[in-house]
Amino acid sequence: MVIAERKTQAGGEVMKRQKQFQWLAILTISLLSVAASLQDWQIVETQTIAPGVFYQALKRINPPTWVGIVRIPLPLPKELTITSTVGDGTGLVRRTVSQIVNSVQQGKGYVSAAINGDYFNMTFSPYAGAPLGIHVQDGELITLPSMNRSALVGLKDGGVFITRFRFSARLKLPDGTETQLDGLNQSPPREGFCLFTPAFGETTRTPLGTTELTATANLPLRPNKPLTLIAQRVTETGNSQIPRDGVVLVATGKFSERLRAVAPDEKLEITVTLTPLDANFDPQNIAWAIGGGPRLMRYGQISIECEQEGFSTAFRRTKHPRTAVGLKDDALLWFVVDGRQPGYSEGMSLDELAEFLLNAGCKNALNLDGGGSSTLFVRSMVVNRPSDGRERPVANALLLLNLFPPQPFVRLWISSPVDSHLLAATPIPFQVMGEDAVYRLLPLDINRVSLTISPELQGWRWDGRNLWLPEIQGEEPLQVTVTVTAQNGSAGPVTATFCIHPKPSALTISPDIIAIQPGASMRLQLQVFGRERDGRLVPLIFDPKEVQCRVEGDVGELLNGTFVAVRTNELKVGKLTATLRGVTTTAAVCVGTALWKTLHEFDDMSGLKIAGYPETAKAVGQIVTHEKRSGTGALSLRYDFSQGTKTRTASVILNKVLPSNACRLAVDVYGDGSGCWLRARLRDGTGKPVFLDLANSINWKNEWKELEANLPSGLTEPVTLEAIYLVVIRDEQRCSGTILLDNLRVGIIGL
Repeated sequence: MVIAERKTQAGGEVMKRQKQFQWLAILTISLLSVAASLQDWQIVETQTIAPGVFYQALKRINPPTWVGIVRIPLPLPKELTITSTVGDGTGLVRRTVSQIVNSVQQGKGYVSAAINGDYFNMTFSPYAGAPLGIHVQDGELITLPSMNRSALVGLKDGGVFITRFRFSARLKLPDGTETQLDGLNQSPPREGFCLFTPAFGETTRTPLGTTELTATANLPLRPNKPLTLIAQRVTETGNSQIPRDGVVLVATGKFSERLRAVAPDEKLEITVTLTPLDANFDPQNIAWAIGGGPRLMRYGQISIECEQEGFSTAFRRTKHPRTAVGLKDDALLWFVVDGRQPGYSEGMSLDELAEFLLNAGCKNALNLDGGGSSTLFVRSMVVNRPSDGRERPVANALLLLNLFPPQPFVRLWISSPVDSHLLAATPIPFQVMGEDAVYRLLPLDINRVSLTISPELQGWRWDGRNLWLPEIQGEEPLQVTVTVTAQNGSAGPVTATFCIHPKPSALTISPDIIAIQPGASMRLQLQVFGRERDGRLVPLIFDPKEVQCRVEGDVGELLNGTFVAVRTNELKVGKLTATLRGVTTTAAVCVGTALWKTLHEFDDMSGLKIAGYPETAKAVGQIVTHEKRSGTGALSLRYDFSQGTKTRTASVILNKVLPSNACRLAVDVYGDGSGCWLRARLRDGTGKPVFLDLANSINWKNEWKELEANLPSGLTEPVTLEAIYLVVIRDEQRCSGTILLDNLRVGIIGL
């Protein structure tokens, strides 16, 4: 049953809306053309968000999954446009999708919908946040393509394609010699040239001593079109200011001498040539482009191209939150799948996602960045539930702009929770806005509308943002309809219907056993349930301020939903009690010192497998005895990342199940100073992958270091340590070397 609904009553407007909903019914059938899908999926919300543009939210119960879809007609009318956007206009910086939308609305126009885009650099470096693939914005090339990964591309004539690119980036020096340009708006290579344009930000963020040429240029940089640079000065102070009408060319290693030889007013030339591999168009006609991967469909058939684009089998098979785009003959579809939230939405594997896109009628499709990045913004708000519990700052986004001329509002619109079961007297987010003829939402003075409640209730109130309905008598839930009417004008009334529960039937705390080490913290989740007339328990919206919590025993305290354990050298046992309107639940609490248990001494190769990824990354492991930290030997991991591009790994695969109540992971590492990233990959009992940073950079050499990392709290057991691995993610990271590993161990809460 759909609990929340919107109705408009205004004569001819009703006929218009009915036709739209008939069209939406046809859309739904095309989205879910397989009979099984029609049985499994329920439509929970439908909106027209721009002329010819529709948003739908779908859910299924088994397995629990939520999907949001935006359908954009192709070709677009001239008043609607798609754009790709990095950051918030200040450079290549990570921002939430909402922040990107706000920035674009201030400068370009109303945003009807937006989704997150490409994968990005998440390392702790000055270049964190840069997209890993191609980004073209308003025809300007801002980052280079990834050699093997697909991108979504929009042309100036309205065409939209999914393609990989072959590219060359060339630099012509004043003496006429040519060389390779190794980077664009990214971390400079150890040896080579990198160009920084104003799109990157204010400065190059390079260290002291970096050789840099500041030059004027006939910006913007466009694909397949030469960019002429007129030299101004060469400096070696690093972190040069990037002129708004020019660029900075950075040279490293042996190439620095060639840049030092450039005199003021000499001319240089840069050309980035793109060749689309999966479509036929002139790259000079690209209006926007955004990278992603892997491709999911090709010419009407499922084609999950993980191996070709450098994605692992685990990434393909594991359920994750997902963001994807699909192309039909007459439409572009945006998809966001929520995940990593048991009971609400588990996510999808790439195979499940591709099957869903096929049923939706897509002929070509592309996966984008997912996980905690997956975000769907529709008109005034984020409509999905990001798995981090909040929006994650991302590198870039795709946006749909509504550029129709300004118009007065002709309809009322209610922004409030959909499918809403609420505990009586709980504040309900409830905003009333105007909607113009082209479906833009406009701010509305609350004094211009009136509210009525049916059945009539005494003591309700509304402040323009939240609606409070009074407590109700009895045991059964009550369906309440709120009608909003304009004080003047022709806009008809609109309604929203809520299911109000007089009291909670049950409470739960997750996790229900809090095993935690001294001084650590753990985020808890409290859920409140009400009983429907048919006996089902459904989650209720409630006011957290009403919940009374009590910690028994000297085990710690609860601060804003986070349990903070007491610092102690002893084993402490207690419980946490939560009470709401007479209903109580408890969770056992155990605070104990971590006891260490050896997982692998690395005295032999038993249970170990060494693997490099992709094939160009080489990895070899063997036991050595000449340099060890404990026991009779240590594991020597020799790696070579000099070949290939983007992500390369050298893994020690263990697949060891951790003991119950594991809280920390530790290993001794003999460094080689390579700067590689050292991580651990685990998987909990639900199949959710978990990544731990053991070292952001192996920046020590010829000495042992003890590395430790906390396991996230609340993991579903059993937890498996799948691998410890070295990783690099940028093309210019072409290191090779050897590290030693010894005494891998796990910390266990002392129970």
